Amino acid sequence: MPAASEEDQARVPCYRSGAAARLARMPVTTLRIWERRYGVVSPPKSASGQRLYSSQDVQRLTLLKKLVERGHAIGSIARLELDQLERLALTYAEAAEAALPPDPADDVSASTLVIVGTALARRLRADLPALQSANQPRLTVFDDLKEAQAQPQKTDALVIHMASLQEELVQAVLALGETCHAKVVAVVYAFGTQHSVNALRYAGVRVYREPLETALAVQILRDLSPATQPRDAVEMYARTPRRYSDENLAAIAGRSSTIACECPRHLADLIRQLSSFEQYSDDCMSRTPADAALHRYLAEVANRGRAMFELALERVVREERWASDESTG
Repeated sequence: MPAASEEDQARVPCYRSGAAARLARMPVTTLRIWERRYGVVSPPKSASGQRLYSSQDVQRLTLLKKLVERGHAIGSIARLELDQLERLALTYAEAAEAALPPDPADDVSASTLVIVGTALARRLRADLPALQSANQPRLTVFDDLKEAQAQPQKTDALVIHMASLQEELVQAVLALGETCHAKVVAVVYAFGTQHSVNALRYAGVRVYREPLETALAVQILRDLSPATQPRDAVEMYARTPRRYSDENLAAIAGRSSTIACECPRHLADLIRQLSSFEQYSDDCMSRTPADAALHRYLAEVANRGRAMFELALERVVREERWASDESTG
């Protein structure tokens, strides 16, 4: 019986999903999302239902991850053949080596940029050469908000594209910024409500409306540069003024007892508690500059949390069709 070739051996399924993900240096959740949404690999299953990956599958996943880290959207390269992926990776490596030795990806001081939205990423990537090479960040691209939420990455700057900016997406944007530890967050949108735009701006998010002229696209990239941001990330957030006074909240809590749903009362209580904690953090004694920065940070977090709960309460008030003069300040 002839010995199996190296190519045949590479196709033998022998790795479970956890091992394959570790070898490709990616989270298992990312591997599952890529399989389900993009069909990047199609491993067979064992008798017990476990997916089994071959060395060739792992090689393919490793190449895909490297290319995504270089700025390619997974949706645009997911179905390429292995040799096409290898050529693409090789072309990028050669171009990077010829253009800017050493590779900025090896520079721990280089800034990072996460772009959510393939179309926006393509536009901004085209304008990156307009920046000085020293300002060009390492780039990661996600197709949409859901994919970015599933595999968050720590980054200096986060820019999100939304065709429609609605109120329910405000909290998702702020939460993703927190998860990614982004020093600066921006949203580019086509259509949206003024209430949503104001909510983001109050929370310190930079908001831009399409269409983007070249000058504006370059300005966005410059604005997102961490070098232009204050070292204390807390300072980038402007405090959001209160929408509801304590009297308004007490009135809402009292009215909620007359209906079956207790959500208005719970929301009013949460808003009062967060407002009190914000004030407490502002008034708290600080022994050192680091201690003062911590209390400013806690106050900012309470402020942003309270602002989001106020948006939720405002929607409840609107759904209940309560008169504005009875419920808001």
